[in-house]
Amino acid sequence: MIRKLKRAIGSRFNFLLNKTINGKNFRIPIAGGLGGAMRAEYEPWMLKTLREIELGCEGAFLDVGVNLGQTLLAAKSIRPDWDYIGFEPNPFCVFYTMKLIEANDLEPCVVFPFGISNSTGAMDLRLNNITGGEGSIVAGFRGEDEYKRQIKVPILGADALPEELETRRFGLVKVDVEGGELEVFQALQPLLERDRPVIITELLPVYDPETKQGRFRQSRQDQLLAIVEELGYRIVRLHLDGSRELLDGIAPHGEIRLSNYLFVRAEQVGQFAS
Repeated sequence: MIRKLKRAIGSRFNFLLNKTINGKNFRIPIAGGLGGAMRAEYEPWMLKTLREIELGCEGAFLDVGVNLGQTLLAAKSIRPDWDYIGFEPNPFCVFYTMKLIEANDLEPCVVFPFGISNSTGAMDLRLNNITGGEGSIVAGFRGEDEYKRQIKVPILGADALPEELETRRFGLVKVDVEGGELEVFQALQPLLERDRPVIITELLPVYDPETKQGRFRQSRQDQLLAIVEELGYRIVRLHLDGSRELLDGIAPHGEIRLSNYLFVRAEQVGQFAS
């Protein structure tokens, strides 16, 4: 009863909460029932990783998969003047992130209300809740019965990406798009070849490569890692305790906790792998 009352109140009133990240204070909007998830502690492993690598990431921060702006706040807590460009196709998340930017006067900061894939158009974003981080545009990555709803969202292909990606040099790229990472890497490959940024990405488990879904995931992972190898990058697994592990490849597994990776140029391994 109390939980239902809180939801009802939160959906009708807009207000601000305070939150401290990395010793910095931020204002967290609760707007139109959105923003409750921002009260939770931000992923400690990500914050620790960003703190430890940011000095080696000269250039702008490109965030593909902004969600509610969790990584945006972490980046600004470390380097307030970090030039940030984000892409997010979910209109509810875009609305909230713009409120977050306004409430904290976060500059320089640009969020594009689009996803990135291998073609331009409208695609189905599969969701469990309207701002859930599990949303995916990749048909077949999960069973359709694992989602509760779909919404149409705008997607940009490589030939339609904004000129801001041409005029800036990027030092760090984060890609977290729930199975759509392959198409993002394909679309951004010229940028990755040009700027050679450090990359943080999520690659969800293959689970069983003998199943239809497992073969689908394994094929996509293999194609993505071929791009990584072509770029001359090494693979570093980011563990939830903040430690890092240099890998020669990614074997099939079924552990969500092993899904976060750092891709770095071979000459940077000594700097970033340990």
